[in-house]
Amino acid sequence: MGCCAGEKKEGDEKWGESRTYDQQFRGIAKNRSCTDVLCCIFLFLYIAAYLIVAIFAWINGNPLILFYPTDSQGRICGVRYNDLDLSNKTSLIYFDISKCSAAVASLKFQCPTTQVCVPDCPTTYWSYVEEEVKLSVTPGLSRADKADIVDWSKFICNYGYNPLEAYRDDNVELQTMMLEEKCVPYYVPSEAVAGRCIPMISEGAGLINSSTNAAIQNAAKMNITSTNLLEGVTPIKYFLEARSIANKIFADLTVVWVWILLLMCVAALISFIWIVVMRWIAGPMVWITLLTLIAVTSVGIYISYLQWTTLKDVPETEQDRISNQFKSGLSAYFTMQQLWLALMIICSIIDFILIVTVIFLRERIAIAIGIIRQSSKAIDAMISTLFYPLVSFVLILIVVGFWAMTALFLASTGDPIYKYSDNRVITNTSVAAAAQNLTGESCNVVEFQNDTSLSSQPGLMCEFIEYGGESVFHQNVFWLQVVELFGMLWFMNWVLALGQMTLAGAFCSWYWAFKKPRDVPMFALYQSFGRALRFHTGTLAFGSFIIAVVQLIRIMLEYIDHKLKNKQNKVAKFIMTCLKCCFWCLESFLKFINRNAYIMTAMYGKNFCWSAKEAFQLLMRNILRVVILDKMVDIILFIGKLVVVAIMGVLSWALFAGFLNFPIPTLNYYWMPIVITVVASYVIASGFFNTFGMAADTIFLCFLEDLERNDGSPEKPYFMARKLLKTLGKKNAIQERPT
Repeated sequence: MGCCAGEKKEGDEKWGESRTYDQQFRGIAKNRSCTDVLCCIFLFLYIAAYLIVAIFAWINGNPLILFYPTDSQGRICGVRYNDLDLSNKTSLIYFDISKCSAAVASLKFQCPTTQVCVPDCPTTYWSYVEEEVKLSVTPGLSRADKADIVDWSKFICNYGYNPLEAYRDDNVELQTMMLEEKCVPYYVPSEAVAGRCIPMISEGAGLINSSTNAAIQNAAKMNITSTNLLEGVTPIKYFLEARSIANKIFADLTVVWVWILLLMCVAALISFIWIVVMRWIAGPMVWITLLTLIAVTSVGIYISYLQWTTLKDVPETEQDRISNQFKSGLSAYFTMQQLWLALMIICSIIDFILIVTVIFLRERIAIAIGIIRQSSKAIDAMISTLFYPLVSFVLILIVVGFWAMTALFLASTGDPIYKYSDNRVITNTSVAAAAQNLTGESCNVVEFQNDTSLSSQPGLMCEFIEYGGESVFHQNVFWLQVVELFGMLWFMNWVLALGQMTLAGAFCSWYWAFKKPRDVPMFALYQSFGRALRFHTGTLAFGSFIIAVVQLIRIMLEYIDHKLKNKQNKVAKFIMTCLKCCFWCLESFLKFINRNAYIMTAMYGKNFCWSAKEAFQLLMRNILRVVILDKMVDIILFIGKLVVVAIMGVLSWALFAGFLNFPIPTLNYYWMPIVITVVASYVIASGFFNTFGMAADTIFLCFLEDLERNDGSPEKPYFMARKLLKTLGKKNAIQERPT
């Protein structure tokens, strides 16, 4: 039997044989067994491995080190250690922050200068040169007397280092202390930003100590300018600006959050009403949209033709001159004859396709409209389906939140790793020949500090780099992160697949009820959810695994592209772009196949491969109907989302801008609640309309099955609604299905 006019169509064998009547078929298979058991076992084994990695990360990791500042020894500011109490030292100061200009790339803020924790950030200008000036004007005094002249309270030094004793008892000069990075050579008024002391100065400002009128200098007695410091803290300056804006936005949200929640409820109500009334407005909406597109493209053809004929009279040399002005702005392109010719051709092709579609495929458009109307009725009969996306949303939040926490713990596992930073300037050639540049080599910070032959060399430092280790686990943290990332993608897609199969089962129950809604099972959504979990966890794992693999490949391509973006030639860039495009297309196609496979599994209770094959063949036997329905549903969903977002955007603008007489307090940025409302409205509308899209896809596949299996005779009546039968020009010989 054919799938349209009741006769076998040529080419059916290519896409499988059409369905035949089965007296036992009732739409939803009752006798089921577990499907894709191996995939189910593999899923649970992966979950076990996922949890093992997570537990190990939780035991050995400490996410605080990723958020709180750490000094040059890898100690977290504000934490009490057995050998050092930093509980009252919550801020990090850089000995010479002007060296950070090329290193401030992350919240670690690692840069080639010593860093120590301090109780508070400095609030004044100071340089050790000021103290040297005091010593230079008091000749003849003993070293002990000179030590009394220096204001040692202004010195910020390494833990346990006493500059007074070093100067007085060990004859260490002030500049030597600074060159060996025992103490901070200078500081300026600073503020704690993410726990780091960041200079609070304006660009172009002169760094002068107002009390001594002396310039601020570093350890080498070179003047420090605002430019030097700002080059080291430019990214942090942006962070400060963003933080200021964020504080104001947060203050706004604390007073209008109730209004935002009310607007979100309004968005949900509008989305619900839109879906319910779809049965009445679907037809006019589709036809008006198609006719509007035909009118717009026709006007585009006319305008393009006028511009093209006008520019035909422009001399060739003048056209060349105009075409060479592309660098001056986009408007120059509109003076090119070739552009208008291309636009005219494109509009003509689109216009031709639309006109042919309306003229020759109007019956299939009518069927698509009928399917959309039935989808609206199905949702109206099972209102609970509209709220199921909340379940998926909560489960996805759990999956993503668990992964994010595990990734943080995993990234912070291990012990502090120290490496040399060798910036020594060696003038003696014999020493230079014997010396070895130690940059990048591992070092022990305690041994380095105790070995004066190393720690006393200016420019040589033992720096904290990151947390890690030499074990197999620590050497493979990157791949463990990949394992965790893939697990997150797999579980997230499994949750989405569970939602699709659950909704598909509920809508199948509605379609295959001969008398609607009398024969629709009680708690159809709950029953469908139970069937999916009990019998088809493996099938969901199979389909979601395939999607996760493709998504992981796409993420890896993006990672490789990001790492090599400055080293690629044009050929490599072209290949990378093609790969990303191909895998995007592959993911979209697989999602389409999976979606329909889940519908067939919900209907027949078979495994993934059988369901995917049968769904694909069924769709290919009705390819024109598939294309028409897909585009019509896309139009409906797009218009629905556009209407909801537009209404909520206008309503929130009128509310927060003060055009409505409601007690809204004055806001710093009234546009931010509007943006949040619009984005939230889009998310809410997407949740509602995704359910509608699943309803349309499910009812469409059931409709195709119904056409192939039944013919309207007393023995084989159709299950579709009367209006859909009328659209097809068919009818049932009886009104009650025989038992």
